[in-house]
Amino acid sequence: MAEAQVFDSEMERIGDALVATSEAFEPPASMLAEAAESLTLPEEAKLAIEAEHFKASAPGREAIEAALAHLVAGLAAEIEFRAREFDMREVPTRFEKLIGLVSRSAMRRRQLARSRRSVSLDHLAELLRRADRLAALVRAERVTLLARRSKGEADLKAFIDHRPDIIEKLHGENGEAMTGVEAARRTEDFVAVFQTFIDGLNAGVGTCNVLMHKLLIDVEDLLILYQVFSEVVSRHGDEDLRPEDFPSLSPEIERFSKGMLSVHGLDRRRDRANEAFAERFPAEAVRQAAAEAHPAGAGWRLPAISDFKFMRP
Repeated sequence: MAEAQVFDSEMERIGDALVATSEAFEPPASMLAEAAESLTLPEEAKLAIEAEHFKASAPGREAIEAALAHLVAGLAAEIEFRAREFDMREVPTRFEKLIGLVSRSAMRRRQLARSRRSVSLDHLAELLRRADRLAALVRAERVTLLARRSKGEADLKAFIDHRPDIIEKLHGENGEAMTGVEAARRTEDFVAVFQTFIDGLNAGVGTCNVLMHKLLIDVEDLLILYQVFSEVVSRHGDEDLRPEDFPSLSPEIERFSKGMLSVHGLDRRRDRANEAFAERFPAEAVRQAAAEAHPAGAGWRLPAISDFKFMRP
């Protein structure tokens, strides 16, 4: 399927971009760790260079986050589109109504054939596969960011705890090396730079949380649709979906297989997830709403952004 190949290609590009972005965290993290261990400040010029490099990498990180949001929103819109197609299966088209004037059974057979063409278990399983890949990528990035944040916070705390000693060392025994005010300023500048570094990691973790929350809610919708459709076509969908085939969604698939999925509270949780997503990615929320408002189209189309072109043919 060409569409699946396009999705996989985009995922590979995002994965490569995340690796490159992760490498950009290495120099400031190493500088912070070295300062915390040696209780010495880096040269001001080096600190300024690292601060500028980290600031310059922010647009790239935001572009990657937006790219992931495109795919998550696109998946949600396609799930909604397929759900609407399924809901409309009992509504005859104009041509089917004409057939019904001659034969009601022929009209019903045509309706059933249409519903099976528009929504198939194989297609829904493909959407689950995409959700599984997205979940794996977002979870892996979250784990990486959490590890960096934990190490960075520990190093920054160690530095701050020894700040009086560092200022004293900079000041010198007789105040000849540096004035107390200048020594305090340099340590404050260092702390400010690396607090920004930690804040960036926190923001990345928060973005991953928003994406995962929405993605898993959408997966619940997809699994419920899969279950309902499998019953309509007289197949046992739970026999077709195995947790090992979707390792990043195994808890959800296991609940599905055991018949433990429930719509109770789903609307409320979906609203919360969508609100958080819209707050973090307002443009994507608007595009998703527009796609869901016009289900007669061919589904979701991902727009191009910056250097990443996420387009479905």
